[in-house]
Amino acid sequence: MPAGTSRLKELIAVAKEGSSDKRRDLLREITDVFMAQPDRYTSTELQHFDIIMSRVTEQVESALRREIAEKLADVPTAPRGLINQLAHDEISVAEPVLRRSQALTEDDLVRIVRQRGQDHMKAISKRREVPEAVTEEIVERGSEEVLVSLAENQGAQLKPATMEKMVVQSRNIRSLQKPMMERFDLPPQLLTQMYFFVSSALKKEILKRSDMLDPSLIDEAVNTNRKKILSGAVRSVKVEVGEAQQFIQEKVQANAINESLLKELIDMRRSTEFLLAFSHYIGVDSSTAQALLKDKTWESLAIACRAAGLERPTFAKIVFGMQKSHDEQNKALRILDLYLKIPQDAAERVMRFWRVRTQAAAAAAQRSKEKAETSEAAQQATA
Repeated sequence: MPAGTSRLKELIAVAKEGSSDKRRDLLREITDVFMAQPDRYTSTELQHFDIIMSRVTEQVESALRREIAEKLADVPTAPRGLINQLAHDEISVAEPVLRRSQALTEDDLVRIVRQRGQDHMKAISKRREVPEAVTEEIVERGSEEVLVSLAENQGAQLKPATMEKMVVQSRNIRSLQKPMMERFDLPPQLLTQMYFFVSSALKKEILKRSDMLDPSLIDEAVNTNRKKILSGAVRSVKVEVGEAQQFIQEKVQANAINESLLKELIDMRRSTEFLLAFSHYIGVDSSTAQALLKDKTWESLAIACRAAGLERPTFAKIVFGMQKSHDEQNKALRILDLYLKIPQDAAERVMRFWRVRTQAAAAAAQRSKEKAETSEAAQQATA
């Protein structure tokens, strides 16, 4: 029988009785016995360690519980019952275990997120790796501070739906925008979405990241999707879509979607036709075009128009055709002064992002259409 096992039996006997001082000494000693060879115990011996250490740990002060948590946090074979007990303890005790212990399973972490508070979630968010199921729970329950901590952790694994929720929340949580934008796994479509509501400084960072996209693939997507953009745009516009569609289709066939038409539609206050013509002219889907036109900093619109080669008077016509308040008018005047100073190549780079969004929207629409057609064919076949 190993010396450690023999000593363990003696310690179990001491644990059944004894003063508080003896319990403290006992806990430190039994922890040292376990740490001497944590990988060599049988399952039965580990169970003994778990029972006795859990029992004694409940009876000592928080400072000693923290000490034990620190010692066991980096031991993958640490007694699971004790580790879970420490993980559910007050945060001063639980933190090292929550942040580092590999003895905690994914289910353990999910349970802690559901049962404990924001401090426990924040500690979990800082683990070297945070599984998808755990990040999903944290995003549902976490405070601003917790969400920022999670976003900053590149080892946090996020499902696409969870990532999208984080981006949506970042619209209202400014402190979340920068760490989300800096995530290496943030898809271009979501990065594009963020462009419309982040600060000017972060817009510049997004421009830098646009270099990662292959321009030839984006150009091909734009050319392929121009016809799809029009039909998709019409579905999203709720007023006079039939007449608008017919009008724009005729202009497309006549190759007459140009700056003159855009200015004419503004003068005639034909907003639906203008949206369709504008989205076709710059090569993005209608939702992206609407976001451009709604951005009252005018920066996004300026970049899109600059990349499309619109003349400054045309850009001015679009801006002053939409602005209303005095504050918006002042912003519009400032952006007009800067319009021609926007580098053409920089504007074209960010347009790659918006066109990736167009590509994704068109693909989704096509999948939905094909699914509907398949369902209809199946119904007809069984009729």
